[in-house]
Amino acid sequence: MAGAKAPIRLQEAFSLTSLGVQPGALSFQTATMESDRFVAVCEKSVETGQPSLLLVDTHNPTKPVRRPIQADSVVVNPDTKVMAMQSGSQLQLFDLTAKAKIKSFVSTESVALVRWANEKTLAIVTSAAVYHWKCDDDEEPVKVFDRHPNLTNSQIVSYKVAKGDEWCTLVGFTHSQDGSVNGNIQLYSVKKGMTQPIEGHAATFISTNYEGYETTLFAFATKTAKGSKLFIIEVGHENKPQGAPKFETKESDIFYPPEMPMDHPVSMLVSSKYSIIYMVTRMGYVHLYNTDTGLCVYQNRVSDTTPFLSIQHRASGGLLLVNRRGQVLLLSILPEAVVPYVMHTLKNLDLATTLASKNAFPGMENIFVDQFEELFEEERYREAAIVAAEAPGGALRSPQTIAKFKAASQGGVSPSPLMTFFTTILERGRLNKAESLELAFLMAQSGKVQSMEKWLKEDKMECSEELGDFFRPQSLTIALAVYIQAESHMKAIACMIDSGQTARISSYAKKVGLDINHIDLVNQVSQYNPKAALVLANQAQAANALVIASDRRQQELKGVEQMINMFLSKGLLNEAANYALDNLLDTAEDGKLQTKILVSLFMNLPQVAEQILVQDIWHFYDTQKVGQMCERVGLFQLALENYTDLADVKRVITNTHLLNEEFVVRYFGELRSEDALEVIEELIKSNPRGNMKLCVRIAALYTGEMDAKKLIEVFKKVKIEDAVFYYLQAIVDNSDDPFVHYEYIDAGVKLQQFSEVERVTRLSNYYDPQKVKKLLMESKLKDPRPLVNVCDRFGYVDEMVTYMMKNSMGKFVEAFVQRVNPMRTPIVVGTLLDVGTVQEAYLIKLILSVKNVVPVGELVDQVEKRGKLKMLHKFLESKIADGSNDVEVHSGVAKVYVESNINAEHFLVSNPYYDSRVVGKFCEKRNPYLAYVAYRRGLCDDELFAVTNKNSMFKEQAIYVVNRQNDDLWERVLNENNAFRKLIVDQIISTALPEVTEPEKVASAVKAFMTADLPEVLMQLLEKLVVDTSSTAFKRNKNLQNLLILTAIKTEKDRVMEYVNRLDNFDAGEVAKIAIDAELYEEGYAIFQKFNREDEAMEVLIKHIKDWDRASEYAAKVDRPEVWTILGTSMLESGVIEEGVKCLMRAKDPTQYALVITAALEHAKDEEYSIVVKYLLAARRKVDDLKMVDTEIVYGYCRCRKYMELEEFLSRKNEANIEDVAERCYDEEIWIGAKILFLILKNWSRLAEVYVKLGEYNEAVECAKKANRQPIWKIVCFGCVRAKEFRLAKICGLPLVVDPNELMEVVSFYESRGYFEEVIDLLDSALVHEKAHTGLFTELGVLYTKYKEEVVEDYVKMWWKKAHLPRLVSACEEAYLWLEATYLYFQYEEFDNAARVMMDHAPDAFNPDMFSDTVSRVGSMETMYKAIQFYIDEHPTLLLDLMFLLANRCDATRAITILRKGGNLTELGMLPMVKGYLLKMQAANVREINEAVNSVLLAEEDIPGLDASVDSYDNFDLTGMAKTLESHRLVEARRIATKAYRKLGKWERALEISTKDKIYIDCIEAVKVSKDVELAEQLAEQFLKERRRECFTALLYGCYEFFKPETALELSWRHQAKDFAMPYMVQNMAEVGAKLVRLEEESASRKELEERDRKEREAEINEDASVLMYGLQSQQTGGVPMLGAPPATQTPQIAWQQQTVRGPVTMQA
Repeated sequence: MAGAKAPIRLQEAFSLTSLGVQPGALSFQTATMESDRFVAVCEKSVETGQPSLLLVDTHNPTKPVRRPIQADSVVVNPDTKVMAMQSGSQLQLFDLTAKAKIKSFVSTESVALVRWANEKTLAIVTSAAVYHWKCDDDEEPVKVFDRHPNLTNSQIVSYKVAKGDEWCTLVGFTHSQDGSVNGNIQLYSVKKGMTQPIEGHAATFISTNYEGYETTLFAFATKTAKGSKLFIIEVGHENKPQGAPKFETKESDIFYPPEMPMDHPVSMLVSSKYSIIYMVTRMGYVHLYNTDTGLCVYQNRVSDTTPFLSIQHRASGGLLLVNRRGQVLLLSILPEAVVPYVMHTLKNLDLATTLASKNAFPGMENIFVDQFEELFEEERYREAAIVAAEAPGGALRSPQTIAKFKAASQGGVSPSPLMTFFTTILERGRLNKAESLELAFLMAQSGKVQSMEKWLKEDKMECSEELGDFFRPQSLTIALAVYIQAESHMKAIACMIDSGQTARISSYAKKVGLDINHIDLVNQVSQYNPKAALVLANQAQAANALVIASDRRQQELKGVEQMINMFLSKGLLNEAANYALDNLLDTAEDGKLQTKILVSLFMNLPQVAEQILVQDIWHFYDTQKVGQMCERVGLFQLALENYTDLADVKRVITNTHLLNEEFVVRYFGELRSEDALEVIEELIKSNPRGNMKLCVRIAALYTGEMDAKKLIEVFKKVKIEDAVFYYLQAIVDNSDDPFVHYEYIDAGVKLQQFSEVERVTRLSNYYDPQKVKKLLMESKLKDPRPLVNVCDRFGYVDEMVTYMMKNSMGKFVEAFVQRVNPMRTPIVVGTLLDVGTVQEAYLIKLILSVKNVVPVGELVDQVEKRGKLKMLHKFLESKIADGSNDVEVHSGVAKVYVESNINAEHFLVSNPYYDSRVVGKFCEKRNPYLAYVAYRRGLCDDELFAVTNKNSMFKEQAIYVVNRQNDDLWERVLNENNAFRKLIVDQIISTALPEVTEPEKVASAVKAFMTADLPEVLMQLLEKLVVDTSSTAFKRNKNLQNLLILTAIKTEKDRVMEYVNRLDNFDAGEVAKIAIDAELYEEGYAIFQKFNREDEAMEVLIKHIKDWDRASEYAAKVDRPEVWTILGTSMLESGVIEEGVKCLMRAKDPTQYALVITAALEHAKDEEYSIVVKYLLAARRKVDDLKMVDTEIVYGYCRCRKYMELEEFLSRKNEANIEDVAERCYDEEIWIGAKILFLILKNWSRLAEVYVKLGEYNEAVECAKKANRQPIWKIVCFGCVRAKEFRLAKICGLPLVVDPNELMEVVSFYESRGYFEEVIDLLDSALVHEKAHTGLFTELGVLYTKYKEEVVEDYVKMWWKKAHLPRLVSACEEAYLWLEATYLYFQYEEFDNAARVMMDHAPDAFNPDMFSDTVSRVGSMETMYKAIQFYIDEHPTLLLDLMFLLANRCDATRAITILRKGGNLTELGMLPMVKGYLLKMQAANVREINEAVNSVLLAEEDIPGLDASVDSYDNFDLTGMAKTLESHRLVEARRIATKAYRKLGKWERALEISTKDKIYIDCIEAVKVSKDVELAEQLAEQFLKERRRECFTALLYGCYEFFKPETALELSWRHQAKDFAMPYMVQNMAEVGAKLVRLEEESASRKELEERDRKEREAEINEDASVLMYGLQSQQTGGVPMLGAPPATQTPQIAWQQQTVRGPVTMQA
């Protein structure tokens, strides 16, 4: 069977190019695929050039995600939505789900490859090493190993890590000159830290179970000159247990087709499901190798371009490949075809056996069975067991095999064949259900049950419910584990209950998703362990583990209510309460259940209910009902906490003798203020004296909430005088309400509580002083202290003194001053002076009595206001005599002296203690000069300026300003806004400064005038001081001379030269610089000349005057090398090249060679380069940078076109940078010089370009051959084309067009110049080139479509496989070559487009056979419908064939719609022509199809066919059909109508039609189906009337089930037809008799059973001793009696009692 089916399936999953990916982005560097889930492509937009990332989900490829991301490549994690982005040396991890950056890193080494090593580790391969970067921490990448030197210049293509991260492999490619690719592999052991270099192209790791041991294999493929091989070796064998078998190295030859000699492996992967290695090659071949033997299973070409990406496809165990065309190919294994292919094509039985055994491939079952039987018969039990273990699909792992081994063990054979069988299976895998159960029985017989725990933990046995039942009597732990593994959940729960693990039930049920009513489970557990039931109930409710339902609170609450009712029904009040506390939320929805629990507890366990309320757990119960229950049992405190009605609160709170006072106080804080006031009134009314203290305390505490005014009114209503006082006394110290303080003072005054009134007036800050003062004055208290406190504190001393003097209380005034507050003496003295009843002597005496404490300044002010200042003369002098230095005392004395005119100026000048401002202001109106003296003494600038300006004292002001030397004062005086500036300046120049001898004061004044920008004034001043003065100190002063010249520069430039000539003691350098900055260049030059500063003078001539002639004359006059150098460098910098160089040569200065070179490069003309070269040749021997000078000499020769001198210079020893000069000549188009230099350099690339510029094309081609670089080929080629040297252009064009990157530019260049034949000839010649590529074939075809349409058909048929079909198709369409476009679309498998073209351009492109082949493969439904319409319009005779072709692919409903509208012949359209198609499709029972078939059959009057259709397919408009057929001319058609009406239940209409047609069998059938008694009776009577008695008999039997016997008898008697009714009556009577007999028997049997049940229940009750103690449980619970239940709880008698002491909740019944 050479034609055995291939063992693989290949299909295109999707196309990246169809998703918009540019072909240029399909490369190893920009596209990645780390798993079978995502393909990531980084590309740049053709239109905008913006970079972006295209992320394609292979599960939904039609909806790719495109994001603007700047990255070179992106790799997506194979297991999570984390992607790593690389941009140069920068790496970043990004979480796609969270849309957030995880971490980033910048590598110091260039990054060669980025791949995911595992789910949490990113591998980074740099130019020097390999790093691992964890994505779940904040650490930077960690180096794993260094790259081997063999991989130094390699392109890294793969990096993989073995399971366990102990082995790594790195693969790289290098390209040889002959076009071959060399591969190098680096194998690294992490544990050993060792590297092994291997010559190879692809490698991978394999994790497998080899003879019961986990083994790591390393597979790699290599291709050398000796051949190509695949190797599979074991690594890390030393880490396996001692004695473990070692995998023998496997090697296998790799075959490549002869026509693909350059093919080599590019990637290697291991199947995720099968023991298969996939090896992908460069030319698109895939090789399949077996991992156990290393043998090749299959190989074939799957892609015509290189698959540069490949990854495992986990679902199928195959591969996903991406090739250069953008195809994403899915290659999967066909399990059913593997063994037949290996058997019949490869003819390798051993390989087929290995594959079938390891992968469960079908096809080898019989071989294994025969081998097993043979070995078993030979009693080779172990070998037989091995065969059974390896048989594919577990074919020999059956109970029959166990029975055979068990039978073999009966004879006492040792070792036991059965045990050998089990041991062998355990070594190689896992026991199945039957084997596990049999082994358990076997181990139980030998007493080794516990030893099976090891196998269970290692998952070597398949757990089942039967195995758990076996273990349960022996070990609950093992049994539980088995039940859990076997998913026998109910058995597992029962086992948990038996072992006391009730707490685990909820979590277990949740974990396994068990669907069981938790209430039933808890009910069961509560029968013998209520506590465990409570735990289980809580866990179930908390985790919602036992009920798989919505988590809405209503459903949860329903479950909680059911659980509580269950506990209550069993009398488990404690459990019910605890469950409610654990599971009820404090929400309104739970309030009903909260109330239910509390009421139940108050009726039976009130102390428990009390504790629940005390702990403040619930708040949404019925507070009114609970409050009533609390009041009934005497818990008044709790009753108050729950009552909300004010009447209830008033009633309960009057029991203050039973309530805790602290609670009552706190309780008032919870009441509304209005309610609290009412309750306080109620308390006072109920027991005024007894509750007064409590009420005062409450009122004081909650004054802020209840309003003090209202509370005062409440207390005032009480006939207890001191009630208000005591209330206010409690709150006054903490209140800031003025009303409270006033009322308290008022109450204290009325009760004569003077000490309290005094205290409050002294300490309080909140009363209204005006109001209290008025109250106290009106009350005329005997104790003046409160009034004194108020007036002293709030500034009413004057009123107090007036009040006391009027009420004959003058002694208190003197006492107030002397004892209370002497600081108030000034205001008292002032008031007494105002009263006028007190003598001055008394006042002086009073003042002197407090002489040492009275505030003198305030006293002086008070007396001064009243014009009595002289009264204080003696007092103040006595203070000074006592040695006082107090400012206020001395200021007062000064005022007295000024007022009395007692030598005031002397005192003001000599006294250092008085306040100048105070005294000066006092003097301003009395004597301005004394005010000036006082202000001058105190440096009071503002006041002094004000008084001098006001009184025109400008001379004094000028002297003051000059002497002060203060910049701020000068600025103020000289400010242009100063109205008195001119007057003051005149005084300064004429009076103040001439009198000054200190230079500092003059300098300060000069500086001030400069700052104020008054140059005219300043010059006037300076000329007076420097030029027109006899003072040598000022005349020779350097600073003043500098200042005079500088001021002249600023104001009078025409006088600067005069001052320069007259003065000689100024700073020449600084002054000259300032003059030059002011553009006074001649003055600057004169200064430099005057002081013999020649260099600076030359710079002025050059830079500022810019007179080269004067500069040259001055240089010749001075004749110094330095001056010549300055002149020469300046000329060079200004672009005067020739003269500048001459100056440097005259200066004999070679140091300026760099400047000469720079200036020449920037400004020199070609003819000026002669002198430049001359200077450089002269300087050549004296410079350090000889290379630079020689380089410029060479360049200079080229610029001045002295090529002979150039060649002579180059022939001598030199250090010129010829390459640099050559490039400069090239850039400046000095072609001959460039040619000479490039010839010396042998730079063929540049030389070729130069030859092109010179028109020497043959030489250019020869140089291009030597350079052999694409840009040079392009330049020469394009140059030859421009010169129409097409032969030479063809030579250069061939290397270009075989390069995909250059092809389009070459073609475009030729086309843009109209050289169509030449470019076609060029591309045609390149087809045979070894590097001919897809683009070449494509573009040649495009050119043919444009310029040689006649050869396009032959060309596309010959070369379509090598062309890029989308581009070629587009070109054909643009050229209207529809036949060729159709052919290409078909070959490209774009069948929809192929069909579209054939339909749109049928005259040119339609071919029936090709169209049928195409339309059978199209994927678009619209294309199919369009094809149907096309055939209707163009080829109706072929329509049926088309419909059969599309039968199973298109929607028949829409197809019928199109067919019905087509043709325009009848209303059925084209439906009759496709009747065969309709009948085929009718099997789907679709309404539209059924109606179409029925319409066609009816039109053809095919009544039997129509009847069969109606019977077989019911999905159509039955009513419409019936209406259509009921008037048909054919009886059989009308019978179908009656059948339809019967199906519709319209029995009367069916009966009417059948009666009309006299088809009585149909009449009877209609009545029978309707089961309508009335209709049956009507038809019966009609039959009898028409004497159709046989029909009457048939009707009775047809309607036997519902026709009444009495009616039948009556009708037959009335119409003399008893004989026709008698058969029916006889049968009916027989059935009635049989029913009566059966009923009697059933009745007797039922009575017997009831009697037996009654006796059994009585016996059971009589035997139950608990009935005597508890009675019948059914009477308590209302259900079935429960054995062992506790007695029903007795409801205790409720009585009023004292409040109980509270403690923790104790749940005891």
